[in-house]
Amino acid sequence: MSDIILKGDKNGFSVIIDDKANYGAALKEMKDLIIQQNAKSTNENDDVIYFTVKTGRRLLTEDQKNDIRDFFDEYPQLTLKDIEADVEDNLKVADILKANRTNVESGIIRSGQKIDYEGDLIFLGTLHRDAQVRASGSIYILGDVNGIVHAGFPDNTNAMIFGNLKDVDQLRIADVIEIVTDDNKKDFQAEKYAFIDDLHSISIDDLKNYKR
Repeated sequence: MSDIILKGDKNGFSVIIDDKANYGAALKEMKDLIIQQNAKSTNENDDVIYFTVKTGRRLLTEDQKNDIRDFFDEYPQLTLKDIEADVEDNLKVADILKANRTNVESGIIRSGQKIDYEGDLIFLGTLHRDAQVRASGSIYILGDVNGIVHAGFPDNTNAMIFGNLKDVDQLRIADVIEIVTDDNKKDFQAEKYAFIDDLHSISIDDLKNYKR
């Protein structure tokens, strides 16, 4: 029984490798099929044929992927579009979980301290003046803040800061900074939210006006 299934459509061919098969034997069978396909495309005026290699629930190492890429590079009429698997590797999964994590902080962050979080943050605690709290996602303030609140660190411009903005010293979203002064202090109250507007500046609005 073959370890390789070759399916074609208007976009090219999909090479499906049985994820339960011996990888070395399956790879050899795949290469033999590709060589046969190349023999049918010896005319330099023929259209390029595109291939996607699908490995099911088998994750290939970078060396294995490079071996496949190098093989296709030997045949100008054949182009490898992608190598796809039905599962993600552990590092990618960890990054996704970090990006979507919601943290809760209820403690006191004292002057001079800087605390970082991966994902969103619900802040229930107290942030002293000259202290800083940073999150890669959005920050929801239900506690008291007197220091620096930094959402979207370092470069997530879609992050926002919600809730009690009263008494905050400074807001940051990604690389944009808004310093609270006597002139704009009235804008920073409870039930507000901060976001980066179309001019790449931080704007403040009433929380009731927030739309997803």
